[in-house]
Amino acid sequence: MTERLNLFATPILKASPPDAEALNAELLEAISVQRSKHPGIQRSNIGGWHSDTDMAAWGGEAGHTLADFAVNTASSHMVDMAPGGKRQFTWSIEMWANVTPPGCSNQLHCHPAAYWSGVYYPDPGGSEIEGNGGELLLEDPRYPMAYMTVPELLLRDENSDPMQSQFALRPVAGHIVMFPSWLRHSVRPHEGDRDRVSIAVNLMLISSEQHPTPG
Repeated sequence: MTERLNLFATPILKASPPDAEALNAELLEAISVQRSKHPGIQRSNIGGWHSDTDMAAWGGEAGHTLADFAVNTASSHMVDMAPGGKRQFTWSIEMWANVTPPGCSNQLHCHPAAYWSGVYYPDPGGSEIEGNGGELLLEDPRYPMAYMTVPELLLRDENSDPMQSQFALRPVAGHIVMFPSWLRHSVRPHEGDRDRVSIAVNLMLISSEQHPTPG
């Protein structure tokens, strides 16, 4: 008999904040106002509008609510191993909006200098429907090592299915997906019936000695 141990999993978190529908409406309004003022920047986006990374400042109360929810979601899946459990760090937050018209996408990338990254969906724009694209693609960090020698020969996963190098997550309104920032990811071309609106979050570690926690 063979015992199999599936070790070193990559944590992917999926969560939804309370009263997401009302939060989404406030976020969409803030994004619409900012989009009317700012031409946007070019990052991983192929087409569409990418805001600056200071949505935590211009996103209003809804932006603060989402940022706090992202921090609390990530923090609940971490443990501080310092002696006595003393907190060694605090979080610095980057947050930005993406408005993706049909036909646009995001190229493969990761988020250097961050610890956790996430994407929240105030309006998937129809990409929540099968066949409309817009999926978030998460890439196995061991790729392409497993494909270099014999591309057709794959390991079996825990369900005995062929192990894939990418995993596609379909957007859901009011849901956030969080993952380690080193994990490469992309977004398939959006083919929904309206603009797809998402909000990306980066959580960066800052030493508590530089920014002491009150109390």
